[in-house]
Amino acid sequence: MKKLDYRNKAVIITGASSGIGKEIARQLICNYGCTVYAIARNEIRLLEVQGELGENYIVYPMDVSIKENWLSFAKFLENSSICVDILINCAGILPKFATLESTEIEEYEKAISINYLAQVYACKLILPLINNGGAIVNVASASSICPFSLISAYSASKGASCRFSESISQEIKRLSVSTVLCGFVKTDIMKNQQMNEREAKLIKRFSANCEKTVRKILRRVKRRKKRIVTGFDGHFMSLMYRLFPNFAPKFFSWFLKKSGFSLFK
Repeated sequence: MKKLDYRNKAVIITGASSGIGKEIARQLICNYGCTVYAIARNEIRLLEVQGELGENYIVYPMDVSIKENWLSFAKFLENSSICVDILINCAGILPKFATLESTEIEEYEKAISINYLAQVYACKLILPLINNGGAIVNVASASSICPFSLISAYSASKGASCRFSESISQEIKRLSVSTVLCGFVKTDIMKNQQMNEREAKLIKRFSANCEKTVRKILRRVKRRKKRIVTGFDGHFMSLMYRLFPNFAPKFFSWFLKKSGFSLFK
């Protein structure tokens, strides 16, 4: 299959109101003239981004974790005779860092619904509407490469996303399926974590630049790479787990605890 051509393509992006999703939308619209169907729960924020990016950023507010919303969206596309070229599942949440004992069951259910099941709904229901030669991109996390303590809800949901995405990449032959495994990126995903100002600054300094990360992702998606790992931390976790699968989770759990950060205690 030849390289993916982004020029003037129709793209669905979930989580398109902020972070990686917003930056992907910006680069595809500004650099390639794409039409983006931007999906997120916060309509006000979507409209604000539309004001920045223009009429090629088409707002569709909905909760991606609800299957019926995807059924309605697919029907809207079908009734409007809209075929898409690329589906990018970016929507995700990061529950608070916590042990199993102190994490409510509802946190697990919410993480699974948004980080994993939403991608299943999107891929299952939008797949018939994607043009041949197009692409699906599912954003997971480097934490699905190497598990460690205090993020069981997040790691499990992103692990499910990763395995689902890499499995269907072996089934679907008429288009490419890429799985993105990101390390820390400068977005607002950490906003719900309990950190002091110093810790927030250190996390930000440690995190990869969002614009550069998205450029790397788009370059690899263009080449139809099945697995895309980003960030020094992502590559380091991948290497460590590949070489030392029993030791790596213990090491990263110990390292984060010893870091002195309150959210890792």
